[in-house]
Amino acid sequence: MRYSLSVRGRRLLRELRAIRESRGLSPEQVAKQLAWSRSKIYRVENGESRLIVEDLELLLDIYGVPSPQAKALGKLCREAWKRGWWLAYSDMYKGGSYFVLEDDASAITFVANNIPGLLQTPNYAHALIAATLAEGSQEEIQRRAEARIARQQLLIRDPPPEVTVILDEAILRRHVGGTEVTRNQLDHLIELSGHQAITIYLIPFGAGGHTGLDGEFTILDFPDKEDPPVAHQEGLFGDIFVEAPGDVARYRTAADAARRTALEPDDSVTLIKDLRKAMR
Repeated sequence: MRYSLSVRGRRLLRELRAIRESRGLSPEQVAKQLAWSRSKIYRVENGESRLIVEDLELLLDIYGVPSPQAKALGKLCREAWKRGWWLAYSDMYKGGSYFVLEDDASAITFVANNIPGLLQTPNYAHALIAATLAEGSQEEIQRRAEARIARQQLLIRDPPPEVTVILDEAILRRHVGGTEVTRNQLDHLIELSGHQAITIYLIPFGAGGHTGLDGEFTILDFPDKEDPPVAHQEGLFGDIFVEAPGDVARYRTAADAARRTALEPDDSVTLIKDLRKAMR
């Protein structure tokens, strides 16, 4: 059974590492005291192995953590690993790290070179994956499309995350899967624009260059102030997660600059409608 590390789990591991370092202990010293292998303490602190409550209690005993703090960390440990829809697709998305963060987020900002998966129709998702997954079988393409649509359940939860999407006009002019599929996708975006938690900004051709042309990325914010935001970029060879405050701030500056280049939401929807009417 595969579990994935939640935002609470990331907080737990940060706190455990900080406590160990404050005690002046190296991972090797801790491993020796617990008769663990050296690799186990590294896997635990990096979230590569699930930390069970019993092992947490051993660590807290060595670190001399007082009862109130130990109790709070124990609660975090019980909530650290979660199961979700991504379990059914764990063969394709090992660990589901991004999906867990997305599922925990209270606000998601996309600066996108494609329509984000959260906003795609099933047919559009299938066509886009088929076009970009060069060596994928029909079965894999179908399952990836299903997984992408499964992500969208977070849009109907109560409350849903605040979703901000910044798109280039060129994205909507590209016929993915043919005219009918693209037309239906534009209809879907128009419908989603009425969702109270979704805001779409469209950057028109006339705006010229903008920061989004340098590569797409996502910024995830979380409801608890103790959980810092994360910037995410997906590449051909894997995901990149950025958590350093200064680096996340650079992503946010880039997103703000792209948004300033875009039309206001009402005008963005008007342009989407015009593109939809012009499509034959």
